[in-house]
Amino acid sequence: MRDVVLYLHVVAGAAGLLLGPAWLLARQRGRPGRGPAAGYQVAVGVVAVTAGLLAVTDPSLVWLLPVAVGTEVLAVTGALARRRRWSGWRSWQPHLLGGSYIALVTGVLIAETGNPGFWLLPALIGQLPIAVAKHRLAGVPAEPLAQGA
Repeated sequence: MRDVVLYLHVVAGAAGLLLGPAWLLARQRGRPGRGPAAGYQVAVGVVAVTAGLLAVTDPSLVWLLPVAVGTEVLAVTGALARRRRWSGWRSWQPHLLGGSYIALVTGVLIAETGNPGFWLLPALIGQLPIAVAKHRLAGVPAEPLAQGA
């Protein structure tokens, strides 16, 4: 059973790593990117659930629980920030969604290398694309609020 959960975890993580940039590119091209966005949210959700399952079945992985919950919270909150037009969403959304993506990258690097230095490296490197996204969003005119959003 653990192997199945681990397989789902890896496949969902890989999907999230592919769908995150696809969503970003769609948005940069002026498209809503609903498919990649939904896929990214599902992938991150599956990663969080499977990480939680792995953590409760192996006491050495209990540290995954807060990371899994935090990653999911970042992804969902980032998606909702724009949709709900929260005050300051243009500043917060890149940090929230970028943080969820950085968590996925960090997970891969830690799993593959075991090097704790990779806890810091993705966060540092991720600041540049987050800053670029914030700059672009600052220049985007306000969109009308969608019906039912």
